[in-house]
Amino acid sequence: MPALTNVIPNETWQLALEFEGQEIRLFDASIARAEKDWPEFAYPHKLKNLTFDAQQVSWPGGRVLDAAYLYEKSKPIEGWALQRQVLRLGYKNQAPTSQHSSHHVYGVWLCPFRERAFELGESIGGGHADTGGSSGFSLAELQGSRGWQHHFDLSDCAWAVPLVETASDQAMLLNVLIRAVCRRAGTL
Repeated sequence: MPALTNVIPNETWQLALEFEGQEIRLFDASIARAEKDWPEFAYPHKLKNLTFDAQQVSWPGGRVLDAAYLYEKSKPIEGWALQRQVLRLGYKNQAPTSQHSSHHVYGVWLCPFRERAFELGESIGGGHADTGGSSGFSLAELQGSRGWQHHFDLSDCAWAVPLVETASDQAMLLNVLIRAVCRRAGTL
């Protein structure tokens, strides 16, 4: 059984599991919710509130899934499907603003399997054809762009600004931020 080397929750109730030897698999939390009768996995912040080691993933309350179970119940993921894995770092509605009275949402997302792993965006108006947009950045591009710190603040993740400002290695920073999101999920 290969050892777990990383666990990254996403925004669609799944875990991207990195196993020794560079294999990445996707585990759908609905499997454990049904098989283990763990209804709390229906809540994204509860699923994200995890820790892991080489043999298992753990949640508060004694919930543990071992690496063998996760491997057996997950599916390989690669290519575009892997690049679509996203974890929200911060997200906040700042309305009313001069652009919209009720929906002006700022967000920062981590895309850990992309070269441009930081996505900063706005949604103005909501709905199918809202205005706004987003842009992806590598760590170097993000650090060199104007106003990113303010965008993090508006997205309710100003806590991450000092981590990004002092980082020099994108992969290491992503791991730090992902672990922080998991830890902070326990305070929601």
